[in-house]
Amino acid sequence: MNQENESKMTLSQEDFGLVQNMLSQRVGISLSVGKEYLVVNRLSPLVDTFNFDSLHGLIQSLHAGNNVRLWDEVVDVLAVHETFFFRDQAPFQQIEQEILPAICIEAEKAGRDIRVWSAGASTGQEAYSIAMLLSEIAPHLTKRVQIVGSDVSGKVLQAAAEGIYRKFEVSRGVSQERLDRFFEPHDGAWRVKQTLREMVQWQKFSLAGTWPTLPEFDLILLRNVMVYFKPETREVLLNRIVPAMRPTGRLVVGSAESLMSCQHQFRAVSSMNATHYLRVND
Repeated sequence: MNQENESKMTLSQEDFGLVQNMLSQRVGISLSVGKEYLVVNRLSPLVDTFNFDSLHGLIQSLHAGNNVRLWDEVVDVLAVHETFFFRDQAPFQQIEQEILPAICIEAEKAGRDIRVWSAGASTGQEAYSIAMLLSEIAPHLTKRVQIVGSDVSGKVLQAAAEGIYRKFEVSRGVSQERLDRFFEPHDGAWRVKQTLREMVQWQKFSLAGTWPTLPEFDLILLRNVMVYFKPETREVLLNRIVPAMRPTGRLVVGSAESLMSCQHQFRAVSSMNATHYLRVND
């Protein structure tokens, strides 16, 4: 990079602070000091894409809030989208053997739908993993399954809706039996079959922002999301989730995440080397 380009891509502490505040307030992501290099590396390509003279100009435009497409692109490159099918063995073993069977029994007795929310769904592997499990556990109930996958990035949700995954992506967690049953070849890759895709609806919104009207869910998956939030944002989010749960609702967070530092309305249930949370009802 020549001297002119280096100057063009210089990130001042003031501009870094603006990016930190915008990410925190709009999408809940906490960007710590020391991540200036990440902002430079990931936003620099957008300077030319959107015809800005400098990184400073791009950030000032973001701050002005008059370019929705630019904001979407910035969120997409700065948010973490790491995910894969049946991610983390112990939690999914608990989900498969304890949580979902109990939910299916409750739903069948009450004659109601089964509702699951995959929050921070990224490219959809988690939501489709749940759809596969429900298809195996209670195939007679699949027409009554409603899975919502939400994310702040429209780009990853578009990929999720298409349901097309490379060989490498399906090899991370999908057995050959499930690959044969739930996927079909697609231009050198694999596509989730339509019956499974129809079980999931995708919605774009920020967990830290305004939510659409949501039904009450039997299971909410908030896995590997809160680790990027400030403690106060986590607490607010946990309290907002309660009205979106049935009285018997379950919450699953990431294996490295804990609710211990937050005031909340859940009680922990541990088994099979994993923990999930039940809603505490008044």
